Amino acid sequence: MEIDGHPTQDLIEELERRGALRIDGGIAGPNPDTLRFVIERAGASGASEGFWLFVPVQTFQTGFDEIPPV
Repeated sequence: MEIDGHPTQDLIEELERRGALRIDGGIAGPNPDTLRFVIERAGASGASEGFWLFVPVQTFQTGFDEIPPV
């Protein structure tokens, strides 16, 4: 799957430029092991506010830029 230039990927990259963090996880939330990274980045207090956005893999599967099966 080619996602360069995909509108969703462009949005994610723009949010990261503005300070968002891409964290692996699933529908239940971020991977607990990677949350330590977020806490370290937020500072010792961890008082930074924000929200989690779940973007499933299917979001990128538009069928437009997929390689057709052989």
